[in-house]
Amino acid sequence: MKVGFFFNDPFPRAGGVFTYQQDIFRCFLKLAGETEHEFHIICEHDKADSFSSLELSPNVHVSPMARRRSLHAAASLKNRVMRALGYALPPSEEAVVLADKGIEFSWSIGHYEHEAFDVPYITTVFDLQHRLQPWFPEVSRGGLWEEREDFFFRYLNRAAYVITGTEEGRRQIEGFYQIPSRRVRVLALPTPSFALDAPYEDPAARLEALGIRGRYLFYPAQFWAHKNHANLLHALRLLNTDNAEPFQLALVGSDHGNLDHVRALALSLGVERHVHFLGFVSQDDLIALYRGAFALVYVSLFGPDNLPPLEAFALQCPLIMSNYDGAREQLQEGPLYVDATDPAMLAAAVKRLLQIPEERPRMLALGRARAQQWTGLDYVRGIFAILDEFEATRRCWRY
Repeated sequence: MKVGFFFNDPFPRAGGVFTYQQDIFRCFLKLAGETEHEFHIICEHDKADSFSSLELSPNVHVSPMARRRSLHAAASLKNRVMRALGYALPPSEEAVVLADKGIEFSWSIGHYEHEAFDVPYITTVFDLQHRLQPWFPEVSRGGLWEEREDFFFRYLNRAAYVITGTEEGRRQIEGFYQIPSRRVRVLALPTPSFALDAPYEDPAARLEALGIRGRYLFYPAQFWAHKNHANLLHALRLLNTDNAEPFQLALVGSDHGNLDHVRALALSLGVERHVHFLGFVSQDDLIALYRGAFALVYVSLFGPDNLPPLEAFALQCPLIMSNYDGAREQLQEGPLYVDATDPAMLAAAVKRLLQIPEERPRMLALGRARAQQWTGLDYVRGIFAILDEFEATRRCWRY
């Protein structure tokens, strides 16, 4: 088949989405020659030159759109209104390039709006938390709930295949949108290669440069409400009440509107002197923070899967983990699981690691084994198998 491959290429500050897409893209380029499908990398016209230095297999081509696609929310709303009123929309830039290249199937590794419905496609779902926890502002305010619902309803119901990382994700997709089970495929999030393949380097110098001395807990998360920094700060206060040597807390991530609230809460709880707000850090600094931490305390309330726990496993950092639906399926027995809305339980988990020395090596061994189970190469081969499966169906019509 001729397959259109949409590569969004987000900014590094996008966090896990950037890490995931970069890994999948690199693995795709490495493995593309293993399949007989012909791939066209669909990109914005001003990004085509960025692919010129890459070594592409003979079956991989770069097919830029004629001009930059509109990403403005107002344009998206206009299209939805026109569609609802029954007006025919002009062909999108994506549709034009797909038709020009004779694309028979398309695949996106992110939340990409497939306007060219006449081409069967694979789409990916990372979470449906607007359905499960609609009270969080980042999935509800300013029309975001309606925007997410409109997106998922349209694109999941028209997808040839929907990819999710866990069986829990499959249950949610089937339950909320009544997608037939045979069209929902589980491909686990791969362990990020930067963590799995990182050579060892003593983290001390980098930690010193970041202003961190002594033992600390680590939490890499964008500052959204659902990342649950608030309960982690309450846990830190409880933890340091009983310890002669207080724990520090290192927080990295970009602000998405909740940073001021978290800073104010740290001040009101009296723990601000123990909290390092490091903002966006380099990948090398991120690796050092994992390796030097007493533990990663991953308290996000959104699942069903996430990347930082896999990064911790790969970099030999003990993991205290929020027990949201899907967490145990993704991470198995490597973490200590907690109710992340219970500060006392969070503090108790840290104390357990402190008081039971043999717990640490057990967790590290289980975590490393889990990190090595599934990589980006496995993920891409899973996609190729889906393309092979659909090819017999797609040959039934020309256009």
